[in-house]
Amino acid sequence: MNPMQEPVDRPASATVTVVVPTYNGSALIGHTLDSLLAQSYPHLEVIVVDDGSADDTVAVASAHHVGARVITQRNHGVAVARNRGLAAASGEWVAFIDQDDLWHSGRVQTLIGLAGKTGAEAVATTESRFARTADREALKRVGDGRDSWPTIWIDEGEEAELVTAPIHGVTGEVSELTLDRLLEGAAMLTTTVMYKRELAISAGGCAPHARALDDHVLNVNVARIAGAIPRLDSGELLYRVHPSSTSTVSPMAGPFLSTQAAIRLGGVFPREVRGGPNVDHLLYGLAKSDLTVSEQLALLVLSTGRRTRARWLLRWLTRRTGVR
Repeated sequence: MNPMQEPVDRPASATVTVVVPTYNGSALIGHTLDSLLAQSYPHLEVIVVDDGSADDTVAVASAHHVGARVITQRNHGVAVARNRGLAAASGEWVAFIDQDDLWHSGRVQTLIGLAGKTGAEAVATTESRFARTADREALKRVGDGRDSWPTIWIDEGEEAELVTAPIHGVTGEVSELTLDRLLEGAAMLTTTVMYKRELAISAGGCAPHARALDDHVLNVNVARIAGAIPRLDSGELLYRVHPSSTSTVSPMAGPFLSTQAAIRLGGVFPREVRGGPNVDHLLYGLAKSDLTVSEQLALLVLSTGRRTRARWLLRWLTRRTGVR
């Protein structure tokens, strides 16, 4: 929130548009829409954007009692699908939820309340990570530690109970996601934020060129325009962990580091290199990515400051060659 901005009570009747991008999501999207139908906040518009599914996702979404507007398009990727939903939204507020995640039944009410108390034009909550007990062994076999991510384990068909169950281990405290923090790397999941629709459009929407970072670019621009994003530790975004999720290291190195460099060199943001745990994590994985050697070196140079560059070059060479 802009420190000069006084908190303003938001009208309790403001419509919130929820955009659900989906691709071959028929197995899980019903649970996602169930969680929207269960929301205690009554003024919802739900838009499902099907990104060229080959299964019966459209039929499942169209038949659901939440009454979603279903938009179909050729397969152009999740960022285009999100932007298509944003363009079609009529609510004062807009938020995104992925086809396999859930929202706790009180989440929209919480977000509207947070907006009213802070006067902010973008607000967020923290997430709780859950998985099906039947997936536990498969999660272990992935080998990246994701079997340790979930704090909640459910059996088949228990999604409805999870949506209304008490959430444990949260503080109820509000922190701020500042522009400086976002320039250090992605700080939250796509679906943690609710935006004023006009703000999300003014910020350019999601970035189709930035694989797996389309929302991060949006949040950086939102923070630049409207100030820090208040985030309540409520855990009401229920993030599903499953074995088919993409890896978190090698495929992300190129998109993330190149996007960060583009943001920094584009002439709007501070030009100094910003570091942080996320950047360090990806720099460490750069040598094992699918990028060419020249691409890896270029990103390493662009993503490190003068004082740390030699150390990172040595780390990169060690990982590339295995010689210490």
